[in-house]
Amino acid sequence: MFRTRLGIAAVILGLLMFGASALAQQTQQNSNAAAPQQRGAQMRRMMKRRRAMGGGMRGLRQLNLTDQQKQQLRSIRQTQGQGAQAQRQEMRQLMEKRRAGTLTAQDETRAKELRQQLMQSRGGVRTQMMNVLTADQKAKMEEMIKTRRANHEKLNPRKRPLP
Repeated sequence: MFRTRLGIAAVILGLLMFGASALAQQTQQNSNAAAPQQRGAQMRRMMKRRRAMGGGMRGLRQLNLTDQQKQQLRSIRQTQGQGAQAQRQEMRQLMEKRRAGTLTAQDETRAKELRQQLMQSRGGVRTQMMNVLTADQKAKMEEMIKTRRANHEKLNPRKRPLP
C-alpha cells in the first residue's frame, strides 16, 4: 500500500515538474511576443483618441470637399511630406543619441532648430490647405479645430506647475 502511494506521488510530482517547465517555456515565449502586442495596443488607444478628437485628416470629410479640392490637399500633404523627410530622419537620429545618452550641446541646439523648422513647415502647410477651402468650409474647419482642442484638453489636461 505504501509503495503504491509512493509510486502515485512520484508520478504526480513528475507531472507537476514537467508541467511547470512547459509553463515556464510558454510564459517566456509569450513575454517575448508581448512587446509587439503592447505596441499594437498603444497604437489602438492613440487612434481611438485621434478619432475622438476629430480624426486628423479624416475630419476633412465633414467639409464636403470637391474632387479638385481633395486632389489639391493630397498634393500639398505629399509635397510637405517629401520636403520634411530629411529633417525628420535627422531628428530621429538625434533622438536616438538622446536615448543612448550621447547627445552633445551642439546636437541639442540642432534638434531645437529642426523642431522649429518642422513647426514652421506644418504652419505653412496649414495655410496652404486653408487657402484651398471656401469661406464656409474655413468656418466649419475653425469650429472643428476648436472642438478638437477642447476634447484634447479633456483627454489630456495640462499639469499645473508647482507654486
